Amino acid sequence: MSQFNKRVRVRESFLAQIWKRQLIRKDVLLTSGERALIVYPGRENNDSGPDFCDALIAIDGGRQVKGDVELHVYAGEWQAHGHHRDPGYNGVILHVVMWDDSKEACLLSSGEAVPILVLYPYLTGSIEDLCHAVQLPLLSDEPCHQSLERLGKEAVADLLDRAGEERFHHKAEQFKAELTTKEAGQVLYEGLMKSLGYAKNKEPFAELAQRLPLSVLREFALQGDVLAIQALMLGTAGLLPGQRYKGREDNWGEMLMQIWNSFDIQETRNGFGWCFSRVRPGNFPTRRIIAASYLVARYGEGLLEGMLSLVSQASSSHTGRELERGLTVTARGYWANHFDFGVETRWSPSLIGRGRAREMVVNTLLPFSFAWAEATQQSWLEDGAMELYQGYPPLGENWMTRYMKKRIFGEYRAKLTNSACRQQGLIHLYKTFCLERRCQECPLGSAQFEVRHYI
Repeated sequence: MSQFNKRVRVRESFLAQIWKRQLIRKDVLLTSGERALIVYPGRENNDSGPDFCDALIAIDGGRQVKGDVELHVYAGEWQAHGHHRDPGYNGVILHVVMWDDSKEACLLSSGEAVPILVLYPYLTGSIEDLCHAVQLPLLSDEPCHQSLERLGKEAVADLLDRAGEERFHHKAEQFKAELTTKEAGQVLYEGLMKSLGYAKNKEPFAELAQRLPLSVLREFALQGDVLAIQALMLGTAGLLPGQRYKGREDNWGEMLMQIWNSFDIQETRNGFGWCFSRVRPGNFPTRRIIAASYLVARYGEGLLEGMLSLVSQASSSHTGRELERGLTVTARGYWANHFDFGVETRWSPSLIGRGRAREMVVNTLLPFSFAWAEATQQSWLEDGAMELYQGYPPLGENWMTRYMKKRIFGEYRAKLTNSACRQQGLIHLYKTFCLERRCQECPLGSAQFEVRHYI
């Protein structure tokens, strides 16, 4: 170990700036002996988990690896911080450290070894010089940076519309493929469940919808027995109080537990991996599952028929208000003042508010309706779903849309993303080009810009 690091204190935030700005030589040698080229350092993660996401690294001049990057001043901090036991770090492809002070291998909870990059030998200047460098404004050399100024509002707006439509068609194609192997109501049910899971619980919600299909819940929905639906959904998910912990039981939880036990179903909670960490209490999986139970019960005669009827009505009136009302669920009873079993709240957030309802409309209901209409040759509904999507008002911002807006618009606060379609266009560009570092193929990075070349 170099004696230099014993005299100089380096913070992880400083190391993050070095990595973010790539103040290192591009061609480096990993501790595994492999040569690596840092194609893209990744997107800085402001949430829990690894420090950088979606990095792209070329190993030994050929094989490209994409995944997360974790930073530490010393290599030994990987194990000291418990990352070797945390499945949330299983996507890490590179452990970046300033100095290697450990003889232990860097292992994931899956048992796989992660290569280590020791930065100190590859810094582009002294620690003192780099301390000054990271205080300077970060200038982007990305081809798309401030493309609004280069290309003009009309061209960029046209591109975002087309990119948003392309994302819509991709989703519709996925639904159409599922419709060939599954009942239409089940496909829609799974899509709505995924949308209730947000990013952190999307996969567990999809798993729950598959383990507990709509056909099982339908008979209880027809009877209006929402408590049975809730007990089945929470019990299958392993989220009832008696399945999770002791000491926080209450009358409501005990009642649902008794209903669950009456079904005499073998426990199936293993494998879901529900995430409560750094999730807003109003978005806890328990509350979202309760929300889903009310939706299933509301459309007792058929979730598919009820949702398609809403789209038909909205197509006639050219407004999505009916769609949002059809998906909004107001908190009632126990869940009007509880975030979770035994966790009270002084305020009464909706189980599904208008913002989440809009997300479900744009990301699930409209592309599904388009796919179903195309599969059943109902062109009027197909056209109506697309028109609703193209004119739908903007959704709430997320990290991806904020990231892309900063890249494209720079400091100019453009109002071009004034529709959900254009917001989806930003996401489509990120996932199609940015993630793969296909900058030269992206229409925003091309010197000779022409929208027709994109779609």
